[in-house]
Amino acid sequence: MRIRAKRSQSASEKYALLLDQGHENDVVVDMKFSTCHGLFGYFPFCRKSITNPDSAWIRVPKDIYLGRRWSRQVFLDYRLEDKDKILELGSSTINEVHVAMEKEKEKVDDDLSWDTIGYGITVERGRYDPEKSITGVNFLFGRMATDPRPGWTVIEKPLEVDLQKEDNLGLLETPDEDLTTDHHIYDDECYMSVQRRNAVSQEDSVKSTASYQTELSFKEDGKCRDPWPTVSNEEACLADVRTMNFITSVLGIEKPDLIVMTGDQVFGSESKDVETAMFKLVKPFVDRKIPYAVMMGNHDSEGNLSRKQIYQLLQSLPYSVSEAGPGYVSGYGNYVLTVTSSEQGDKNGLIMYFLDSHSYSRSKVPGYDFLKDDQKVFVQNSYTKNSVNLVPVGKITTDRTSDGRPLSMAFFHIPLPEYREFKTPDNADRPISGSYKEGCTAPMYNSHMYDVFKGIGVSVVSVGHDHCNDYCMKYNDINLCYGGAVGEGGYAGYGGTSRRLRIFEIDDKNNTIRTWKRLQTKPDESFDEEVLFDGAKL
Repeated sequence: MRIRAKRSQSASEKYALLLDQGHENDVVVDMKFSTCHGLFGYFPFCRKSITNPDSAWIRVPKDIYLGRRWSRQVFLDYRLEDKDKILELGSSTINEVHVAMEKEKEKVDDDLSWDTIGYGITVERGRYDPEKSITGVNFLFGRMATDPRPGWTVIEKPLEVDLQKEDNLGLLETPDEDLTTDHHIYDDECYMSVQRRNAVSQEDSVKSTASYQTELSFKEDGKCRDPWPTVSNEEACLADVRTMNFITSVLGIEKPDLIVMTGDQVFGSESKDVETAMFKLVKPFVDRKIPYAVMMGNHDSEGNLSRKQIYQLLQSLPYSVSEAGPGYVSGYGNYVLTVTSSEQGDKNGLIMYFLDSHSYSRSKVPGYDFLKDDQKVFVQNSYTKNSVNLVPVGKITTDRTSDGRPLSMAFFHIPLPEYREFKTPDNADRPISGSYKEGCTAPMYNSHMYDVFKGIGVSVVSVGHDHCNDYCMKYNDINLCYGGAVGEGGYAGYGGTSRRLRIFEIDDKNNTIRTWKRLQTKPDESFDEEVLFDGAKL
């Protein structure tokens, strides 16, 4: 499996992102907290990063209060040294980090190898140890905080900050059992994640089915919006716990070979730390060694990371096949995965086009944005090359469509204008299956990407955006599908809508694309099963 990053770095970002923390030989030798003082949330002299390239200090660019204090922000700085220099001088390194409880602090104070640096954190210094010495530091938030990156570990206890909750109720496995407890008191808890640099390689093979997820709307644990069926105390409902339980249930049932996410993975405007949300999102896929492809919705980049930064993050994660795409194409997340047969590696069995459908229109035409002309050229050129990013995935489709072209699908967030054309020019109803509850919020301007898809033989287009729609409509030669919304943190409503997700199956023997869906309330039961493409009938 190959993962390629094509976008160049830009100097201006809305928030610093730590990906490459020093060189391979660098080790953490010191840590300290730095406090910035301000007034009414304005911090004119507070730097979120240490910009001097000659400085050995690195700042974790996250306020441990997560912006909850109007008069101060607190950041962690840590210093790196080359391990060869450390060995030469006999210097100490930081080999352990611990959040000390009250009964343990006396023991820490009596041990000269431990130092207290504040906010409950104590660090152990000692000789360099390749297995123990810490090489990187980060902060994540909320009691569901997790770090899927190889070599990274989240410290179990949160930092001790103001308004720290003394009780430790934990998260319920089935959160509906006790909605009288408001677990959202833990949403802003700050957890330290530390790196001990280990080389972990990805495996090279996947198989032939795809689980399609949209509108996940992750935050830092998060409150539920419009849960259905209704719950006794919606304010105490844990959105991300419910969402994750649903996802893991379906993963256990379907055992998919590829995960496709078409945007609004993160409820950006309500997620104070997008990195925390993204790590939580991909953890079940990483644990199961399932590759995943991600596109952006209109909300993902409304938080503290830009689209570019989110793709930088995704491209650093295990099993991600997500790409930022070429710099000459509008947006981020324009890429193609071509799936070949492991038995006939010279043939393309399936081409998947992933596109950035952008956010809000900046043209004279109001509403949501539209796919651009350079994206149309990109899709056409990618089809012509017919060999972009070959990914061997076991026994997937080796037959071709009737005109010799491989099966192909397209995924993005905002629907095409054709999604709302339910009548043919002769005023006949187009074939449709599934739920149409919500008005289709496609762009007002039609850039005619549908015509490009038709010209290159795309069989299925699947989108997200409109949470309460999950229909597939046969529009001439292409099936236009919605995935349905998965996340409890995003809206639902429209008379009550249970969260759902769509599964696609690509059959290598019968040259077909099948689909079905599963509900959050009944994940064991599939529904709306249909064949979207059957090459034998062409």
